[in-house]
Amino acid sequence: MTNIKLTLKSRTMTKITQLNFEGETIYCGVDVHKTNWKVCARMNNLEIASFSQNPDPTLLKKHFQSKFPGAELKVAYEAGFCGFGIQRSLTSMGIHCIVVNAADVPAADKDRKRKTDKRDARKLSAELSKGNLKPIYVPDKSMEHARSLVRQRHRLVQDQSRCISRIKHLLLNNDLHAQEKSSYFSLKYIKQLQQLDIQSQTLKMTLHFAIEQYLQIRRLVYELTVSIRQLSKEEPFEPIQKVLQSIDGIGLISGMIIQTEIIDIYRFKTLDSLCDYAGFVPDIYSNSEKMLVRGISPRANDFLRQTIVECSWTLIKKDPAMLMKYNEYRKRMNANKAIIRIGKHLLSRIRYLWKNHLPYERDVV
Repeated sequence: MTNIKLTLKSRTMTKITQLNFEGETIYCGVDVHKTNWKVCARMNNLEIASFSQNPDPTLLKKHFQSKFPGAELKVAYEAGFCGFGIQRSLTSMGIHCIVVNAADVPAADKDRKRKTDKRDARKLSAELSKGNLKPIYVPDKSMEHARSLVRQRHRLVQDQSRCISRIKHLLLNNDLHAQEKSSYFSLKYIKQLQQLDIQSQTLKMTLHFAIEQYLQIRRLVYELTVSIRQLSKEEPFEPIQKVLQSIDGIGLISGMIIQTEIIDIYRFKTLDSLCDYAGFVPDIYSNSEKMLVRGISPRANDFLRQTIVECSWTLIKKDPAMLMKYNEYRKRMNANKAIIRIGKHLLSRIRYLWKNHLPYERDVV
């Protein structure tokens, strides 16, 4: 009797070690957070797992390898604070992983009003199994780092503007005036502010620290600009920057913003897809009875759109052909709408010149 039990036990253990899910695909949705992940998995339209785990891609792989050996694992998660690190880690392990825009994940009204981590993970898993999720572009790591550098300068310039506003408010609020008025905070003007005769020692200290904060940020902006200029002379930036900076209105910083935000011009098959990415498309609500155009789309790469608009204002001042085009638009729309049209023309030229490595030519519409 004992021998029979041992034989049965041996056969059971043999069945477990012989589990094989080759040819099967597991669709896994992960709702990522800093301290934990909520995971939901499906196979053949059947939910097979729902659990929480520590935020570790290796643990996710081990879990499914041990329970479903041989099965192909496909993972999806929403873009957010964690960036593309999870996607790169899982891809390096041989697991197909995509990152999706949260706004592009189909959701029922019930899901929006009863939002939980478990529902989000289940929704990702279900839509991934149906093939309804469109992945966002995952940039090369070196290009992503370059983009971070350029964006950091943009944030510091914003901080610098805030410091200037605070100093102006402090001067106006306390009726303080330098000998010469200046809209631009030059070092000469700053020196005059530092030499103001202020009776209150407390107010003098306040102004001193406000100026010191501005000078520190100004120094950082300068150092970042030098770093970006050096980066623009290296591969793969140098050949593209020669093309972009040949266009009137595009300088060093704007050229680097455009390249680091677009990264690969060939990923946009059409001009419309590039304009959509930059946010130069209308926000439309339409039904069988009416069509409502609610202005420019709120979905955009804000860094790229802002830069293209700024470059467009400079372009119409330097290129007569673009000025003529702008004046034609102004006959039937306001200035802001007209400059958006010029921005689309500029994007078209950027796309063409970038793809063909050609210099910009003036007076061509």
